[in-house]
Amino acid sequence: MGSDGSRDDRRPARGGTGNGVAPRRGTRSADPLRAAPVRGVSDARAARARELHRQAAEADELAARCRAERDRLITGLRAEDPARWSYSALAAAVGCSRELIALVTRRSR
Repeated sequence: MGSDGSRDDRRPARGGTGNGVAPRRGTRSADPLRAAPVRGVSDARAARARELHRQAAEADELAARCRAERDRLITGLRAEDPARWSYSALAAAVGCSRELIALVTRRSR
């Protein structure tokens, strides 16, 4: 480097991959049992807490998908035959409260 701050373009930059892209660190494997941790966890309890946190996030996503499908089915039944599928009938069939059925049907309007 000269005193003007410019680089000599004949030499490659030190570090990196040689193609201008920074190396990837902490990549995750498709197999969760072989996945490299994003950041090293030295304590087994912290690692367990991290795994439980990941599982809880997955459970939340699954629960949201299940609620969305449940709501779609309730709305469809109610729209198809409101006389047959009253709030009470739907609540008994689904196994929930009439208030939940009312909430779902009002929210879908």
